[in-house]
Amino acid sequence: MKVCDGVYSYVWKGYFVNNANMFYFGEPLNILFDPGLKNYLDMRFEEMKKDGLNPKDIKYCINTHCHPDHFEGSLDLASKKIPIGMHEEEIAFYNQLGPQFFQMFGMTFPKLEFNLVMKEGVWNVAGTDLEIYHTPGHSPGSLCMYWKEKKTLVCGDVVFEQSVGRVDFPGGDGNKLIESIKRISKLDIEYLLPGHMNIITGAKAVKKNFEMIENYYFSMI
Repeated sequence: MKVCDGVYSYVWKGYFVNNANMFYFGEPLNILFDPGLKNYLDMRFEEMKKDGLNPKDIKYCINTHCHPDHFEGSLDLASKKIPIGMHEEEIAFYNQLGPQFFQMFGMTFPKLEFNLVMKEGVWNVAGTDLEIYHTPGHSPGSLCMYWKEKKTLVCGDVVFEQSVGRVDFPGGDGNKLIESIKRISKLDIEYLLPGHMNIITGAKAVKKNFEMIENYYFSMI
Protein backbone atom coordinates (compact mmCIF):
# COMPACT_ATOMS: atom_id res chain seq x y z
CA MET A 1 0.00 0.00 0.00
CA LYS A 2 1.30 3.44 -0.90
CA VAL A 3 1.49 5.63 2.20
CA CYS A 4 2.78 8.75 0.45
CA ASP A 5 5.13 9.43 -2.46
CA GLY A 6 8.07 7.09 -2.07
CA VAL A 7 6.81 5.28 1.04
CA TYR A 8 5.04 1.90 1.00
CA SER A 9 3.55 -0.18 3.79
CA TYR A 10 2.88 -3.93 3.90
CA VAL A 11 1.00 -4.58 7.12
CA TRP A 12 0.87 -8.24 8.11
CA LYS A 13 -2.76 -9.38 8.33
CA GLY A 14 -2.32 -13.07 9.09
CA TYR A 15 -4.04 -14.14 12.29
CA PHE A 16 -2.26 -17.43 12.92
CA VAL A 17 1.36 -16.49 12.16
CA ASN A 18 3.31 -13.78 13.94
CA ASN A 19 5.09 -11.90 11.19
CA ALA A 20 6.31 -8.31 11.10
CA ASN A 21 5.08 -5.44 8.99
CA MET A 22 7.36 -4.72 6.04
CA PHE A 23 8.08 -1.25 4.66
CA TYR A 24 9.74 0.12 1.56
CA PHE A 25 11.28 3.44 0.58
CA GLY A 26 11.07 3.64 -3.22
CA GLU A 27 13.17 5.33 -5.90
CA PRO A 28 15.89 6.43 -5.66
CA LEU A 29 16.42 4.84 -2.21
CA ASN A 30 15.05 1.34 -2.80
CA ILE A 31 15.31 0.32 0.85
CA LEU A 32 13.36 -2.64 2.26
CA PHE A 33 12.76 -2.66 6.02
CA ASP A 34 12.16 -5.85 8.03
CA PRO A 35 11.46 -8.53 5.42
CA GLY A 36 9.95 -10.79 8.09
CA LEU A 37 9.72 -14.57 7.90
CA LYS A 38 11.33 -16.06 4.80
CA ASN A 39 8.42 -18.40 3.97
CA TYR A 40 6.17 -15.42 3.28
CA LEU A 41 8.60 -13.21 1.41
CA ASP A 42 7.46 -14.22 -2.08
CA MET A 43 3.87 -13.41 -1.15
CA ARG A 44 4.92 -9.99 0.04
CA PHE A 45 6.89 -9.36 -3.11
CA GLU A 46 3.64 -9.95 -4.98
CA GLU A 47 2.08 -7.19 -2.87
CA MET A 48 4.90 -4.88 -3.92
CA LYS A 49 4.30 -5.69 -7.57
CA LYS A 50 0.66 -4.67 -7.20
CA ASP A 51 1.97 -1.23 -6.18
CA GLY A 52 4.05 -1.04 -9.35
CA LEU A 53 7.29 -1.90 -7.57
CA ASN A 54 9.87 -4.40 -8.72
CA PRO A 55 11.51 -6.43 -5.92
CA LYS A 56 14.56 -6.78 -8.16
CA ASP A 57 15.15 -3.05 -7.62
CA ILE A 58 15.80 -3.50 -3.89
CA LYS A 59 19.24 -2.05 -3.12
CA TYR A 60 19.36 -2.37 0.68
CA CYS A 61 17.68 -4.41 3.41
CA ILE A 62 17.62 -2.74 6.81
CA ASN A 63 16.55 -4.60 9.93
CA THR A 64 15.17 -2.64 12.87
CA HIS A 65 16.29 -5.55 15.08
CA CYS A 66 17.14 -9.25 14.84
CA HIS A 67 14.02 -10.96 16.19
CA PRO A 68 13.08 -13.76 13.75
CA ASP A 69 9.65 -12.37 12.84
CA HIS A 70 11.38 -9.27 11.46
CA PHE A 71 14.69 -10.63 10.34
CA GLU A 72 14.64 -14.18 8.96
CA GLY A 73 13.84 -13.15 5.38
CA SER A 74 17.13 -11.23 5.25
CA LEU A 75 18.83 -14.53 4.52
CA ASP A 76 16.96 -14.76 1.21
CA LEU A 77 17.91 -11.20 0.28
CA ALA A 78 21.54 -11.79 1.22
CA SER A 79 21.62 -14.75 -1.17
CA LYS A 80 20.75 -12.26 -3.93
CA LYS A 81 23.75 -10.11 -2.98
CA ILE A 82 21.59 -7.36 -1.47
CA PRO A 83 23.47 -5.56 1.34
CA ILE A 84 22.04 -6.29 4.78
CA GLY A 85 22.15 -3.65 7.52
CA MET A 86 21.49 -3.51 11.24
CA HIS A 87 22.67 -1.39 14.17
CA GLU A 88 26.13 -2.27 15.43
CA GLU A 89 24.87 -3.14 18.93
CA GLU A 90 22.18 -5.41 17.51
CA ILE A 91 24.78 -7.16 15.36
CA ALA A 92 26.83 -7.84 18.51
CA PHE A 93 23.69 -9.13 20.27
CA TYR A 94 22.82 -11.29 17.25
CA ASN A 95 26.27 -12.87 17.11
CA GLN A 96 26.38 -13.51 20.84
CA LEU A 97 22.85 -14.66 21.73
CA GLY A 98 21.29 -15.20 18.32
CA PRO A 99 21.60 -19.01 18.29
CA GLN A 100 19.82 -19.35 21.65
CA PHE A 101 17.24 -16.74 20.69
CA PHE A 102 16.26 -18.48 17.47
CA GLN A 103 16.20 -21.81 19.31
CA MET A 104 13.56 -20.36 21.64
CA PHE A 105 11.25 -20.24 18.62
CA GLY A 106 12.28 -23.65 17.28
CA MET A 107 14.12 -22.03 14.38
CA THR A 108 17.55 -22.58 12.86
CA PHE A 109 19.96 -19.74 13.47
CA PRO A 110 20.79 -18.10 10.10
CA LYS A 111 24.46 -17.23 9.80
CA LEU A 112 24.71 -13.92 8.02
CA GLU A 113 27.30 -11.31 7.14
CA PHE A 114 26.23 -7.71 7.62
CA ASN A 115 27.45 -5.41 4.88
CA LEU A 116 26.02 -2.28 6.53
CA VAL A 117 26.94 -1.67 10.16
CA MET A 118 24.49 1.05 11.14
CA LYS A 119 25.23 3.74 13.73
CA GLU A 120 23.18 6.61 15.07
CA GLY A 121 23.42 9.62 12.81
CA VAL A 122 22.75 10.58 9.21
CA TRP A 123 22.86 7.99 6.45
CA ASN A 124 22.94 9.57 3.00
CA VAL A 125 21.41 7.40 0.30
CA ALA A 126 21.27 8.64 -3.29
CA GLY A 127 21.46 12.25 -2.09
CA THR A 128 18.76 11.83 0.57
CA ASP A 129 19.60 12.18 4.27
CA LEU A 130 17.96 9.54 6.46
CA GLU A 131 18.31 9.82 10.22
CA ILE A 132 19.18 6.71 12.22
CA TYR A 133 18.19 6.57 15.90
CA HIS A 134 19.50 3.95 18.30
CA THR A 135 16.40 3.03 20.31
CA PRO A 136 17.15 0.17 22.73
CA GLY A 137 14.64 -1.35 25.10
CA HIS A 138 12.80 -3.99 23.11
CA SER A 139 16.20 -5.23 21.91
CA PRO A 140 19.67 -3.84 22.67
CA GLY A 141 20.36 -2.49 19.19
CA SER A 142 16.90 -1.60 17.93
CA LEU A 143 16.95 1.26 15.47
CA CYS A 144 14.42 3.68 14.02
CA MET A 145 14.79 5.29 10.61
CA TYR A 146 13.42 8.80 10.03
CA TRP A 147 12.87 10.32 6.60
CA LYS A 148 12.48 13.96 7.52
CA GLU A 149 11.25 15.12 4.11
CA LYS A 150 8.37 12.66 4.29
CA LYS A 151 7.87 13.01 8.07
CA THR A 152 8.00 9.23 8.17
CA LEU A 153 9.42 7.05 10.94
CA VAL A 154 10.03 3.30 10.67
CA CYS A 155 10.11 2.32 14.34
CA GLY A 156 10.23 -1.48 14.54
CA ASP A 157 8.91 -2.77 17.87
CA VAL A 158 9.68 0.33 19.90
CA VAL A 159 6.10 1.58 19.80
CA PHE A 160 2.81 0.46 18.24
CA GLU A 161 -0.71 1.76 17.89
CA GLN A 162 -1.81 2.03 21.53
CA SER A 163 0.95 -0.30 22.70
CA VAL A 164 4.72 -0.77 23.08
CA GLY A 165 7.28 -3.48 22.42
CA ARG A 166 7.70 -6.16 25.04
CA VAL A 167 10.79 -6.12 27.25
CA ASP A 168 10.79 -9.67 28.63
CA PHE A 169 12.90 -11.15 25.84
CA PRO A 170 16.69 -11.45 26.27
CA GLY A 171 18.21 -7.99 25.95
CA GLY A 172 14.99 -6.20 26.87
CA ASP A 173 15.09 -3.20 29.23
CA GLY A 174 12.01 -1.26 30.29
CA ASN A 175 13.82 1.89 31.35
CA LYS A 176 15.71 2.08 28.07
CA LEU A 177 12.48 1.55 26.13
CA ILE A 178 10.85 4.49 27.90
CA GLU A 179 13.80 6.73 27.06
CA SER A 180 13.73 5.59 23.44
CA ILE A 181 10.01 6.34 23.14
CA LYS A 182 10.52 9.78 24.65
CA ARG A 183 13.22 10.55 22.09
CA ILE A 184 11.28 9.59 18.99
CA SER A 185 8.09 11.24 20.27
CA LYS A 186 9.81 14.62 19.76
CA LEU A 187 10.16 14.10 16.01
CA ASP A 188 7.80 15.70 13.52
CA ILE A 189 5.97 12.56 12.40
CA GLU A 190 3.12 12.36 9.94
CA TYR A 191 3.45 8.63 9.26
CA LEU A 192 4.40 6.23 12.06
CA LEU A 193 5.29 2.80 10.67
CA PRO A 194 5.49 0.21 13.49
CA GLY A 195 6.59 -3.40 13.28
CA HIS A 196 3.14 -4.79 14.09
CA MET A 197 -0.49 -3.73 13.94
CA ASN A 198 -1.67 -0.69 11.99
CA ILE A 199 0.34 2.28 10.82
CA ILE A 200 -0.65 5.69 12.24
CA THR A 201 -1.19 8.61 9.90
CA GLY A 202 -1.60 12.27 10.73
CA ALA A 203 0.50 14.31 13.14
CA LYS A 204 -2.36 14.70 15.61
CA ALA A 205 -3.03 10.96 15.72
CA VAL A 206 0.68 10.21 16.17
CA LYS A 207 0.97 12.73 19.01
CA LYS A 208 -2.16 11.39 20.68
CA ASN A 209 -0.75 7.86 20.49
CA PHE A 210 2.50 8.89 22.19
CA GLU A 211 0.56 10.73 24.90
CA MET A 212 -1.63 7.69 25.56
CA ILE A 213 1.41 5.44 25.82
CA GLU A 214 3.14 7.78 28.26
CA ASN A 215 0.01 8.07 30.42
CA TYR A 216 -0.97 4.41 30.49
CA TYR A 217 2.10 2.29 29.69
CA PHE A 218 5.15 3.96 31.19
CA SER A 219 4.14 2.97 34.73
CA MET A 220 3.80 -0.67 33.65
CA ILE A 221 6.97 -1.11 31.61
